[in-house]
Amino acid sequence: MPFSVRRVQGDGITTVEVDGEVDIDTAPRLRSALEAAIRSGLPIVIDLGGVTFMDSAGFGVLVSTHLQARRVGTSMLLRAVSGRIRDLLGVLGLDTVLAIEPEPAPPTSAERR
Repeated sequence: MPFSVRRVQGDGITTVEVDGEVDIDTAPRLRSALEAAIRSGLPIVIDLGGVTFMDSAGFGVLVSTHLQARRVGTSMLLRAVSGRIRDLLGVLGLDTVLAIEPEPAPPTSAERR
């Protein structure tokens, strides 16, 4: 899957939608999009639902963006984080530093009907 990143503003937030592999080659594009999101002055939601792979360069971008956002008083939330990336965030200890939207609860048997 080719990498893409897109910023969308609305409802008082800037959402950054990321798809594909975030690695040493694509991390600069992600960083650029997130820096622009910070400049918007709105809270930032980073939607990682389409991310299929992330290496240390990608995690580094998330951490540096988190620090920049804190310096300017902007909140940052990770949304739609896959189990695999969530696990890596845990191994790196970043799950206690970065705000991560909770996974939705599985539907109950009554809701499936």
